Amino acid sequence: MTIGERIKARRDELGMSQEELAHKIGYKSKTSINKIELGIQELRQSKIKQSADALQTTPAYIMGWKETEEDQQLKKCRELFKKCHGSDAYDVVSLYLTLDESDKNVVKTMIESLLSAEKYSVKKESLNA
Repeated sequence: MTIGERIKARRDELGMSQEELAHKIGYKSKTSINKIELGIQELRQSKIKQSADALQTTPAYIMGWKETEEDQQLKKCRELFKKCHGSDAYDVVSLYLTLDESDKNVVKTMIESLLSAEKYSVKKESLNA
């Protein structure tokens, strides 16, 4: 698997667009991401760590180096989370983690507002028990 294929695969796992990834790692448009994924353009060395962070993975994964213990642990954690909570919950958490702090606070406020509805009071009480 090439660097571009790994980037595309991880981006797809997170449900992230090329535009979103480009913005997170400092490219002006999705064109650079598209070219990297297609193998037309190489990922600049200065963008490896930023790409890994944006894609919630490690530079070793992006580069295709030998899988580290951390990579293996991350995979196990993702699979365990999916097994315990389902793929939908995993997708929501993954999307949440791609947000900046300001947008994370907006999401938290929205969830708290939704949970204040009467229909959730029983569920909320059982979580606090």
